[in-house]
Amino acid sequence: MDLTRASLLREMLTGTELGTRTTEFAHSLRRFTTRNGGLMLLGPADDEPWHLTAHLDDELHRAGVEDIRPALVRWAPPPDAPPHLAIGLDRLRDTGRGESLLVVAEEDPADTLLERISDVRRRGTTIFSIGNGDKELTSLSHETLVPELLVPDGFGWTSRPIELDHDEPQSGVPLTDTEPQTTEGFEMAQHLVSLAAADQDAGQPGWRRRLRAAIERLGGEPA
Repeated sequence: MDLTRASLLREMLTGTELGTRTTEFAHSLRRFTTRNGGLMLLGPADDEPWHLTAHLDDELHRAGVEDIRPALVRWAPPPDAPPHLAIGLDRLRDTGRGESLLVVAEEDPADTLLERISDVRRRGTTIFSIGNGDKELTSLSHETLVPELLVPDGFGWTSRPIELDHDEPQSGVPLTDTEPQTTEGFEMAQHLVSLAAADQDAGQPGWRRRLRAAIERLGGEPA
């Protein structure tokens, strides 16, 4: 998914459960990462979060946010890897307050991953996770994002996997459960988080964002 389609998708989802949740998640990630270079990403050994790391780095750089550019923490980086791809698990031993660990795990995390997360949390690092709702990962996380779309079912709300039509958008990007070519909601949510993390007011306290939104709704310019 390119930047244009991702931006269009985010605009289309404004006001929905998924749009609101991904924005709040990304803004919290910015707000609680106060140490320079304090944003780290970690995933399973066989599914490291290259995708989200690259998009977060691109969007933050584009927005001029250089102090929390993300670092991919790898389980066993090769000795000839370039510096930005050579950050190993030793990095987790130096974590502390003001830093954030973003865990990306589409499947249930293995015990070895959970143990690393637990160690980092005990050092005072804030834990964010994008996962499938696994109870152990959720219990270790200060904030969790489970990519899903809430839809009415006649008795309330239920969740379903998110699917995106791959056809070129005309007036919008439709969500569909009939198109065979789909991209999983897990990937979609990562694009939404990357875009929201680069918002101008992402690092501000909640009351500042609400005040800014109220001013803009009234047609004025924020001070």
